[in-house]
Amino acid sequence: MTDLKMLTQDEVSELINVSRDQVAMFREVGIIRATKTGRSYMFSQAEIKRFQRDYVGLDVSNKVKALESYKKVNGIN
Repeated sequence: MTDLKMLTQDEVSELINVSRDQVAMFREVGIIRATKTGRSYMFSQAEIKRFQRDYVGLDVSNKVKALESYKKVNGIN
């Protein structure tokens, strides 16, 4: 049942070793999908695994590069 546990933005940032702001940017771009719960966002563990699988080897270090990677992963020209 631990797969059902949703992660907070802080937990995701710690788990994937990026800043909280970077996780927010990933969410805004659409790289990591989240569920809004009141004022916060929650992230499924499956979504984090999908991010790790789909974005391996791509540069998501800033918003411009993250958008380019998002388009590449989703086949958008």
